[in-house]
Amino acid sequence: MPGLTDCEMRLRNSLDELNQSPLVHVYDSEPGRVREEIGDAQAMLANARAWYGVDLDETLGRCFIRFNKFACYWRIEDPNIELSGEFRIRHFLSTMENEPPEADRESEAEQLLYSQYRVLDDAPWGGAGDFVALRIQPDVASPELWYHDFQQNDLLLDLDYCAYLDALAITKGVLGWQYLFADVSLQDEELGTFKQDLTDAMTVLPDLFPEHDYGPLKERLRERIR
Repeated sequence: MPGLTDCEMRLRNSLDELNQSPLVHVYDSEPGRVREEIGDAQAMLANARAWYGVDLDETLGRCFIRFNKFACYWRIEDPNIELSGEFRIRHFLSTMENEPPEADRESEAEQLLYSQYRVLDDAPWGGAGDFVALRIQPDVASPELWYHDFQQNDLLLDLDYCAYLDALAITKGVLGWQYLFADVSLQDEELGTFKQDLTDAMTVLPDLFPEHDYGPLKERLRERIR
């Protein structure tokens, strides 16, 4: 894959792994067209500053991608296990162009939070309105990531932008994986389905994709089901 950045290569390889697995049924996918006109990582950082007034940390150049859209919806349908996953992301400047999601919130603090959201990842096929957003704030060089889930909760994630893309490549977007990086307990009744699904995922995915290290994700799962 000549001409791809390291992060683009990791994401494309992740999609290839899904497509090549005999147990995974990929219902829809978009490998992403590279937008060459974006330039390099330094040009992206400069344009984010010039166009949106965001002075980003230069370390974000490590996860520079130029895909217009990179997406997948997949399922594992086995007599003993059912798992599904999906994701839809775009390059950083395209994410910044998004209008903030509509906020059905009353407090000024929540209205402000939503006005700073720019949707990074969502689930257009099988999701229930959940999304992950960058929170764009003045003088914050590394934007926070927030997960808006099916229960209308807004959860701060223990991930930055680069770490999110790294985790996406490993988790393959299995539904609910973001809870592994949120301050929640999967023992809560409303999250019971995700407790089982993520437990299954941390059993099945390492067998399907043994070249990845799932140890840190398994430890996060253990922390959230204690």
